[in-house]
Amino acid sequence: MKTRFWVLMILIIGSLAAMVIFTGGSKNTSVMLADASHVVDQPSKYQEHELRVRGFVKPGTILRYGDKADFVMTLDGRDLKVHFDGGTQLPDTFTDAAPVRADGRLAPDTAGLLVANKVEAKCASKYEADYAKKGDFTSARFQRMAADEKVPGGDHPK
Repeated sequence: MKTRFWVLMILIIGSLAAMVIFTGGSKNTSVMLADASHVVDQPSKYQEHELRVRGFVKPGTILRYGDKADFVMTLDGRDLKVHFDGGTQLPDTFTDAAPVRADGRLAPDTAGLLVANKVEAKCASKYEADYAKKGDFTSARFQRMAADEKVPGGDHPK
């Protein structure tokens, strides 16, 4: 009876040890969701984490070169520089003033630079449709359209 107990214990301990060895132990694989303004205000809090950062593309800051791109993400008046490493394809909806989410890590040597391996952008027109019905033309898209006189309805003040 004692022999069976010890053989069973050795098998259990051996199995647990093998699982730890082959799965890499207890790596932290969680992703922190943060707003761009919070990352700018407290970069040390986010330095060691995989991040998913939300904000808007600051108009006029997109610089594309090959598969890579640099841009500035802004939220609540705070700007976060982003370098997209070209690991995935940039979406077609990635344009000035678009709501954007960038996944990556803060660069260790450069304060305030997010190195992103994935960028997702939402289509702003879906969200601005309700504002157009209410006559709220304060968004950047509607301001550009107003300058070109292409605002739906065409009867808003310039």
